[in-house]
Amino acid sequence: MTAWREWAPLPLRLFLGGGLILHGGIKLFAPGGHANIAYLVGQLGVPFADAVGWLVGVVEFGGGLGILLGVFFRLAAVVNALNVAGLLVLGWAAGGIPAPLPGGDPLPGFREALLILAGVISLLLSGPGRLALSGKLGGHHAQRQPEWDTSGRA
Repeated sequence: MTAWREWAPLPLRLFLGGGLILHGGIKLFAPGGHANIAYLVGQLGVPFADAVGWLVGVVEFGGGLGILLGVFFRLAAVVNALNVAGLLVLGWAAGGIPAPLPGGDPLPGFREALLILAGVISLLLSGPGRLALSGKLGGHHAQRQPEWDTSGRA
């Protein structure tokens, strides 16, 4: 089983990264996508909602690419963890997650946001695993996790 551990992060990278690219892309490139996220961010009480809306789109789209490809992996995972954690805190403080503009892309609900956060934290703990491009593009090489023996020591 230990030979398969290096592959364990791959499904999370594919689905979390792909989902983040999709939703960040809607915020950045779809007609009405930016207006919708700026409205939602404003409903959560965030100042400068227009600028923060662009930032959220870039974090999700760029961070999703980083997670999916395994490039700037830790940075991509950290900024997306902070993004989702911020949504959870702001949604709780506002008394709920606001509804989107008509036809707009909704924000994740609390359960979905907690699952996204758990997945991103899991990736932070495990590293990118196999098929990460970080080492192939001259970036930081993925750190190999220590193998644990049965006594629990590295």
